[in-house]
Amino acid sequence: MENLTSNAQPEQYLDFLLEYLACPIDNAILLTAVRNPDGQVVALKSEDRQYQVIDDVPCMLPEWGGSRDGGQVLWRELQDTAWQEYQNGDEGVFSAGDDPLGLGVGQIIGQTGAGLFLDVGCGPLPLPGYMAASNDRVSWIGIDPFFGDAARRFPFVQAVGEYLPFRPQVFDGVLYAGTIDHVIDPSRSLERTRKVIKPRGKLFVWYDVRRVDPRYVVWKMVRRLGFAWRYNEAHQWAFSHKALRALLGRAGFAVEEVIPLCERYCPDYPKCSDPTGFLAVARCI
Repeated sequence: MENLTSNAQPEQYLDFLLEYLACPIDNAILLTAVRNPDGQVVALKSEDRQYQVIDDVPCMLPEWGGSRDGGQVLWRELQDTAWQEYQNGDEGVFSAGDDPLGLGVGQIIGQTGAGLFLDVGCGPLPLPGYMAASNDRVSWIGIDPFFGDAARRFPFVQAVGEYLPFRPQVFDGVLYAGTIDHVIDPSRSLERTRKVIKPRGKLFVWYDVRRVDPRYVVWKMVRRLGFAWRYNEAHQWAFSHKALRALLGRAGFAVEEVIPLCERYCPDYPKCSDPTGFLAVARCI
């Protein structure tokens, strides 16, 4: 993954985060701030682990070390590829401010949600388009394994979805903005999401639906056999509408609505032969 470069965030962002952070391994364990002689927070300590705070950014990644787990290896390779594309000037690998589908997602959240939202996989951009498009009743915290190279305009934690470093039931809503098919383990990530979201909280999953064709069937069979295998060059996972609904159900969510983003927001929709963008809106059950 990318080398750590300064994206120093304001100290008040860190102060805000300290009200909600917990141990990423066990979110029932609270953290203790470790301060230097000047009073700056330099680390966060749980019972038996300590996590760095760099430029007021909590770095809450688990200690994977040199793991050879197949899923982690594939995930790291895809992270490296995405970061290189971003460094080469392709912000489209993340949700840039002019992405019409991202703006649509933000508008939907702004119309239906309020309170504190978690963005699982916010990317390295200063402000994703969907955050900018949501209303001022929504405030955001973002997590991502990319430390980034620019200061974000929202409180940020370096973390991954499988180890969400937050106290139970603190978020009014959670968003996966095109990231559910990039995580190492979608089931584990959603189970952690279920712990940090409030009982009446909303879950928003922006995803690309995949056709149940031979490629999808073969990929799914290999995954069910327990082998790590990418769906394609850019995605670890693939979901049909039915598969995503089942995944969310097993994690404790009920889908209320599936919104066709391409049909509603993409200017090229009339010419598109394969519109795939959808937003699943779910609630805790």
